[in-house]
Amino acid sequence: MKRAIGIFLTLSSLLTYLIVDMLYDPVKETITTTDMESGVSTVTVHYQYPLMFWVICFILIISFILGIYFILAKEKLYEECSLCDTPEYTSIK
Repeated sequence: MKRAIGIFLTLSSLLTYLIVDMLYDPVKETITTTDMESGVSTVTVHYQYPLMFWVICFILIISFILGIYFILAKEKLYEECSLCDTPEYTSIK
């Protein structure tokens, strides 16, 4: 059961990241500077994502790590033991 939940969390976080990456466009900031002596113009472009993009990415990273943990976690096997096998109940017979 843990492995199925882990696979679901891992795949859903990857697919959600791909969708979010397509939906959020970075804000393009262009800075143009001109050197007065040589007349050369320099254009610097910075791409900046909104804060919500980084919050969603942080949550997706946590769910991805949790999914990998669930996939790799070993399931505990419980031994069957009946209540009548205890020493108090066997001596009453």
